[in-house]
Amino acid sequence: MSTSLIITIIVVAVVVIAIIAVAAFVLRRRKQQQEERQREARRDFGPEYERAAEEHGSERKAEKELRERREKVEQEIRSLPEESRERYDERWQNVEKTFVDDPERALDGADAVVADILKERNFPADSREEENRNVGVTYPGIVEDFREARRVHEEATGRGGDSDRESDLEHMRQAIQKYRSVYERLSEK
Repeated sequence: MSTSLIITIIVVAVVVIAIIAVAAFVLRRRKQQQEERQREARRDFGPEYERAAEEHGSERKAEKELRERREKVEQEIRSLPEESRERYDERWQNVEKTFVDDPERALDGADAVVADILKERNFPADSREEENRNVGVTYPGIVEDFREARRVHEEATGRGGDSDRESDLEHMRQAIQKYRSVYERLSEK
């Protein structure tokens, strides 16, 4: 074998190894960036990220949909004026007072207060589920409380008289607490 052939083989081998090394580095870096984006999305969107990823069957699609939704919602919502905040504070106090004598009516009132705040703040929604999703992208820390409070409210106002009253009261009390956390976050400055 000639020296020039050996040198050519060595140069080709070094180039191939360099290309493989660069490709491995680039792929590893992309994977790290993707994992970092997913961690960031999980942190930004909380449980709504998992829900969207399951629904879309893809974390990338979920992340894209959530970021687009948040951008759209944040462009449309507005802050709550101080006068409105005071009015809602009074309404919320009435909800809490009502709970002792009429917990179902208190749940209706709590749901109405939250719904009115969402409407006044201009949260876009064509359905309850869309409203839940829009709250989820802007307030990921309360979206599960919001969903659970609404679920209990719907159960409490739609059931007959055959249920365990004490257990129902406890669920309604918990729903009022969840509505309160939602109310407080939506009405804060």
